[in-house]
Amino acid sequence: MALTDHRYEKLTWEEIDEAAGEETLILVPVGSTEDHGPHLPLDVDQRLPSSVCEAVAEQRDDTLMLSTLTQGYLPHHMDMPGGITIRWETFVNYVIDIGVSLAHHGFKRILFVNGHGSNQHLLEQATRQVNLQYPDVRCAMLSWWELEEVKETLRTERTAGPEGVGHAGEMETAMYLYLAPDEVKMDKAVRDVNAPDNRYFHNVDFAGENREEDSTAVTMMPWWTTFSETGVMGDATAATVEFGEALFTSAVDGLDAVLDGFAAYPLRPIEDKHGRDVSDEEYDPFRPR
Repeated sequence: MALTDHRYEKLTWEEIDEAAGEETLILVPVGSTEDHGPHLPLDVDQRLPSSVCEAVAEQRDDTLMLSTLTQGYLPHHMDMPGGITIRWETFVNYVIDIGVSLAHHGFKRILFVNGHGSNQHLLEQATRQVNLQYPDVRCAMLSWWELEEVKETLRTERTAGPEGVGHAGEMETAMYLYLAPDEVKMDKAVRDVNAPDNRYFHNVDFAGENREEDSTAVTMMPWWTTFSETGVMGDATAATVEFGEALFTSAVDGLDAVLDGFAAYPLRPIEDKHGRDVSDEEYDPFRPR
């Protein structure tokens, strides 16, 4: 069938049923509501992934986009006004329920596209659980800045360097400036690089170009105001519309390519290799319900 709309919720149940039978790809943008400095709205992590997903879904005839999940996990941001945080277990279970619902209806390839850093490890866990419950389904996740096309744009076109493109810095500000310039207060944009200078901490570069003096990064997320005075982690003053357009275009191209690969990914059945019966209909810890 030809999809009458790329938005999942705009289809009728009959259209959904037919689309699922054709193994339509599903995109689910995932964001958050949190501080992004004095110059950006709270919805940055919603708008960026949803805009990329929308552009990709619009240009494909095999993809449906679910409404954006607008709230995420951000207790470490609650020392800044405005954030809405969801308990980690609630967030994980919510994502599992969405994935399981889509799998129940017959969709085989489900991709959650993340826009908020601290959702990442929880989305990894949730998507794994969907795959365990439905062995014939492939449920995956990625954060939009992980796309190689985005990394390449960062490497070649950023001006603020590795420490300038963090939270609400050059990258996110530029993307938002391209998508909705009237909503960005560039007169309030700041350069805030106040994380302790330590070769082991706070040295992960989105483009993979760490400073020569940096070493293996250690994962640690303390309260936000312990390393940011304004909510920004980077240099928002370096952002331009042109850079934002380049980032957006690379993200759309990258996600489109990922979906081509996802559509071609084989759905191989599992094969239990045990020499004895290990099934338990009442309780199977490897396939949680």
